[in-house]
Amino acid sequence: MPATMIIGPARLALGDGTIRSGRLAVRAGRVADILEGPGPCDLPIPAGATISPGLIDVHTNGAEDHLFNRDQAAAVRVASAFYARCGATGYVASIMTAPWESMLHAGSAVAEGAHELEETGPIGARCLGVQFEGPFLNPKFRRVHRAEWLLPATMDRVRTAVEACRGALVMMAMAPEVDGVADAARWLHAQGIVCAAAHTSAKYAEGVLAIGVGFRTLTHAFNGMGPLDHRDPSLLPAFIEDERTTIQLICDGVHVTPPTVNVLYRACGERLVVATDNMPPAGPDYHVEGGVMRSGDGTIAGSALRIDQGVRNLMAFARIPFERAVIAATSAPARLLGLEREMGTLAPGRRADLAVWDDEHQVVATFVAGEPVYGAEYLHARAAS
Repeated sequence: MPATMIIGPARLALGDGTIRSGRLAVRAGRVADILEGPGPCDLPIPAGATISPGLIDVHTNGAEDHLFNRDQAAAVRVASAFYARCGATGYVASIMTAPWESMLHAGSAVAEGAHELEETGPIGARCLGVQFEGPFLNPKFRRVHRAEWLLPATMDRVRTAVEACRGALVMMAMAPEVDGVADAARWLHAQGIVCAAAHTSAKYAEGVLAIGVGFRTLTHAFNGMGPLDHRDPSLLPAFIEDERTTIQLICDGVHVTPPTVNVLYRACGERLVVATDNMPPAGPDYHVEGGVMRSGDGTIAGSALRIDQGVRNLMAFARIPFERAVIAATSAPARLLGLEREMGTLAPGRRADLAVWDDEHQVVATFVAGEPVYGAEYLHARAAS
């Protein structure tokens, strides 16, 4: 491979809402330059294709039949391959509520598995860190999080979680009103760890206070929280109003209906983050029904959504073009994680994490640090033909 590889020509969705025609010069795993128009290329892209930044899923519980809680390091390898097929180059591994020691062990093992993949070189999407979803959640809005495993927050528990994950804990989803959470949020925010409001009874005023102590994102909007009542709303409008926050959305059309997705996008714009909350079967009675993963009693446990389908759904539900919809799965999640100087847009100096889409917006290839991790044979075959 040449020291500088030219990829294209193609339509380039830059991740900032704009699109242009051109080629990408990639050197040492990063975008070296964006070249105008057609010209010599080392790796031609099929006619009509679009290159975007690689997608980032900030909330996934695993992939295929591998669950991070249960399968741990093995799930990291499976998820990395799976997400590459979806055009994703990064994801955050979520550890669900479980017995506390089990959560700590799973977080540690996932962090170690992610580190090992970094050492061996890219085989697929990178695990960008670990999220704990629980155990500091409101029992009234716990959904499939088992009540006997929920706990009040203490500084000792929070510090232990950070230590167990070996510096890889990047987000903690908590209910702001649970005992001890406000102090935990202040400390986590000071450490640069994202605090996400989730599974919460908090109303608007409590949402404003939560943002004040360090909460910066809202997990699966409309789900695991009170309704958006016109006289006594949940914390959702507090997060919509505050420009410092992002709002995560499971954009499958089931967790949130298409018209509501459209309204939410109009309110949030580029602060909307498409996240899948993808849920492998956590037990023998888990099953996909009506497009979502359900537990044995029918409770929605998570989604069966692919992150690339989430982008296509946002295009349809919000009636926006690809170059605007893809922001919600590229630059918006990168900003959420504080990684916007590394990834999320196509610009000189950014990582060459790329997704290649055909003219029907299906993913045909994925690059991590300039290396093809999915679709290389397809690209070479199309180039030869």
